[in-house]
Amino acid sequence: MITLHILGAGGAIPTSERGPAAYWVDLDGHGVLVDPGPGALVRLVRQPGAAASVDDVGTVLLSHLHLDHTADLAPLLFAQHSVLARAGGTLQVIGPVGTQRLFEGLRGVYGDWLTPRRRELVVREVATGERIDLPGGQAVAVPARHPVARLESPGLGWLITDAQGHALGYTGDTGPCPDQAEALRGCDLLLAECSTPDDLAVDTHLSPAGVCELVRNTEPRRVVLTHLYPLVASQAPHLTVTATTGVDTITARDGDVFVIPRETETTT
Repeated sequence: MITLHILGAGGAIPTSERGPAAYWVDLDGHGVLVDPGPGALVRLVRQPGAAASVDDVGTVLLSHLHLDHTADLAPLLFAQHSVLARAGGTLQVIGPVGTQRLFEGLRGVYGDWLTPRRRELVVREVATGERIDLPGGQAVAVPARHPVARLESPGLGWLITDAQGHALGYTGDTGPCPDQAEALRGCDLLLAECSTPDDLAVDTHLSPAGVCELVRNTEPRRVVLTHLYPLVASQAPHLTVTATTGVDTITARDGDVFVIPRETETTT
């Protein structure tokens, strides 16, 4: 079973309903922190049914390296450097090419403050198609159209599956990307970014029309829209996607919880 906790359903500009990107994915009791944007740690420990403390974070997946998806990496490492940290084992941070360079820059500023006191920190860069074994399941890096030029880093999406084969597809930030649609085809839940209205569409983000095209090509069982800036959120884009594609679509808010398979879902 996969339980998706929406910690941040917004873009870089926080609102009262949506903070910057952050997600906690529970795979049969094993948690993965995905895209820890600004404020992710506070929202994580406040989220019922998610992590009780930062000690519970042992795996971090990154889709790309913009600040609204990575800013709480340094606070996470600083918290696990504390003498109060208790968890041992490994803390793995997995992201696209450029992730090592990001950490080198952070260490250049903060030094050993970012060294976990009781854990081994493993930073791993992956390319599209690479498969990662996770406690309780696995993740596959999939293509995305969202380069981060300053760090010479490509964006990624993720296909996360539990031991039973239930699948969560996450677009990350992306423009229209046929290869991503193919990689995420048939997933149980598609967590799709929807940043802008159609009249403000750009090449590196999805608008409702772009999401509709993605859904037609991906054929997921359900869609949750995220990374919503206030203007597009105010237009109820889930109604457009549902009406156009026939696939049940929800506009996410911080604190929402989704379960795969849906038959086990008790709260949303």
